[in-house]
Amino acid sequence: MGPRRKHPPVSGKQDVRRRRHQPQPYQPVSFRRRVRRRADGHRRTIRNDGGRRVRRPQRQRQSGPRNTVAGNRASGGVAGGVPASNGLIDVHAHVAVPAYLALLAQVGVRPSGYSGSSRTPTSGRAGDDRAAAIAARIAMMDRAGVSKQILLASLASYLAAETKAVPPARLLNERLVELAAATPHPLAALACLPLPHVDAARAELRHGMDRLGLVGITMQTSCFGISIADEKFAPLFAEMNRRRATLFIHPAINRLRSPFATDWRIDTTLGPLLEDITIAVQLIAANIPMRYPAVRIVIPHLGSGFATMLDRRDNRLPLAILKLAGRPCEMARRFWYDSVAHGSLTGFDTAIAAFGADRIVPGSDFPVLLSSESNDRTINYVRKARHAGAARQILHHSARALFAGALA
Repeated sequence: MGPRRKHPPVSGKQDVRRRRHQPQPYQPVSFRRRVRRRADGHRRTIRNDGGRRVRRPQRQRQSGPRNTVAGNRASGGVAGGVPASNGLIDVHAHVAVPAYLALLAQVGVRPSGYSGSSRTPTSGRAGDDRAAAIAARIAMMDRAGVSKQILLASLASYLAAETKAVPPARLLNERLVELAAATPHPLAALACLPLPHVDAARAELRHGMDRLGLVGITMQTSCFGISIADEKFAPLFAEMNRRRATLFIHPAINRLRSPFATDWRIDTTLGPLLEDITIAVQLIAANIPMRYPAVRIVIPHLGSGFATMLDRRDNRLPLAILKLAGRPCEMARRFWYDSVAHGSLTGFDTAIAAFGADRIVPGSDFPVLLSSESNDRTINYVRKARHAGAARQILHHSARALFAGALA
């Protein structure tokens, strides 16, 4: 064998690499925390302190459903970790009162149906005022973590003759109060008004809120083709402003009064969305949010896309309405908007960015969406909001501010 070959001198970089792979002396870790996820979903934290493993006691899992609303109604305690005073309020729910619908049918007023179907928006196993239906409704509320639901009718008592419009409205309001009294914690209701009769409507408003204890008013976007933003209804807004009342505006579901919707059978697919956007712009054009700032107006269905293109309205509306009392986007942020969106996170996040989480309130449109999704999903999809803290604000605080002490 020849002489052994000498290795070339080790460079500085090679020396560092060589030392890196050599065993290092043990140095105890002063503190290290590791979190493991167990199969049942609980977190287990183990501390390593100087080589000594210490297992922290695990938090006890609460028994029962995720939101224990039912168990806390009687006790007045905590529902799902949230104080009862901050319980989830569903501000948009319907109930069908057969006696009311029968009285309207006698004068020729019937529900429009959905795309030609004879099935009304509030028909079904939990949509009417029977005891079994109310029990089913409350069971669904419990599963969704809802502590209170605000009831309103889908069909308004809007009749040309005042003598025919007033009795159905009175019957409905008194029946809603009976339902709320029978289940005082889970249910409350909004007053229906006999339009277009302004004086009779003001009288019914006073009766409903002062004597019956209804927590607000509901009106449809239009009455006999006249927008409720019309100056004709200014005395009603003045009365609501004096009372600092909550006004929930609902689509009239009138097939847009156009064959462009009815001939294509898209009246309930597209119609309510256009009604929501149109009434919001009409209220702004009439300066309603500035003239009657104490009225808390709710636009349903997240405003049905009203959150988009606010800059366009700022640019174009002043060219048509020369006496606007403020920027359209500023007046739009004076409204409230319910969260009904068929689970659309895109629309939901857009509405939060445009209006703020404090202007969005929980809504279910109960029981209309039950044909496509559970009430739990309708309410709780908002927990997936991308905006930090938005879900808690919307689910537990915004509706309380909306009703401002009107709810028990």
